[in-house]
Amino acid sequence: MKDFVAYIPVGYPDMEVTVRVLKVLDTLPVKAVELGIPFSDPIADGPVIQTAHAIALKNGVTLERVLNMISKIKVRYGIYVMSYLNVLLRFPSGVNELVRRLHNLGVQGLIIPDLPLKEMDNVQIDFPLVPFVAPNTKDEEIRRINEMEAPFVYYISRFGVTGTRWDLPFLDHIEKVKKTVNKLLYVGFGISRPEQVKAVWKVADGVIVGSALVKIMEKFPASEIPSQIEKAIEELLEV
Repeated sequence: MKDFVAYIPVGYPDMEVTVRVLKVLDTLPVKAVELGIPFSDPIADGPVIQTAHAIALKNGVTLERVLNMISKIKVRYGIYVMSYLNVLLRFPSGVNELVRRLHNLGVQGLIIPDLPLKEMDNVQIDFPLVPFVAPNTKDEEIRRINEMEAPFVYYISRFGVTGTRWDLPFLDHIEKVKKTVNKLLYVGFGISRPEQVKAVWKVADGVIVGSALVKIMEKFPASEIPSQIEKAIEELLEV
């Protein structure tokens, strides 16, 4: 079995449920968790995650509250923070203080969907950043990524926004990229079924599952969400 990364929108449906889900994930063979910071205009996210962001914002979830939450949980898996650039750059006590706290909390990297590769050198965030690769990424961009100190490369498996899908159209390209990059390659966007997980594991190092888990949070009452998330991940991994 290769790596499995779960995306969890913090504060949806509320912070208490988020903490309970994070504790449940620590009992599963999860390599890392991507914590989604709510943002009012999440351009890379489909309607399911957009709705989760909106509710989390109504719940008063901020990056500061997320950092405090991380400081109170003890888990074995790696933690990545997924946020948009505006949220990070406007952190009340400044970017340098944010970076210091991320380091102290053991966060392994930042995932910033609205930060293109060509702009990474122009943004002064001294913290490991996760670069994105897509089916239309050029060879020179791969070479640039290979020069970076990144924890992994995030392959966007389809054009458009996040959301569950039935197909997986770019497996050949994923395999080609895997042979080219010198870092771990994780595939996200649209991964929602065990067959897709298996197919990705054959050509890459891991999968990232988000919308499929958020749909469960949308469907079940708060009291059942952690156990339903556990069940869904076990089915995806065929544990």
